[in-house]
Amino acid sequence: MIGGINNLSGVGGIAGAGVSPAKGAPLQGTSATSFADTLKKQIEEVAKIQEDASHAVENLVVGKTDDVSGVMTAVEKSDLAFKTLMAIRTKCMDAYDEIKNMQV
Repeated sequence: MIGGINNLSGVGGIAGAGVSPAKGAPLQGTSATSFADTLKKQIEEVAKIQEDASHAVENLVVGKTDDVSGVMTAVEKSDLAFKTLMAIRTKCMDAYDEIKNMQV
């Protein structure tokens, strides 16, 4: 997929990263990373992609480059990364709301 977004393809893969569902202990041979750490890393990658797109547009405007298709690709990549991040945020908030409204 697009560089920097390939780890965002499924929330299920992020949520259970390195944790055994049975006991909550890390799987043997894997490093346990928390959901928050994984999400923070992905947010930083999206921010870097957006920064790269901004620099590409700036370089086009000041005449440092004439690669319009490269700039458009960078902008579209940035847009897709941000939309994917927002979709994940929406799914997380929906899951939180569902859990919050559960009867105990």
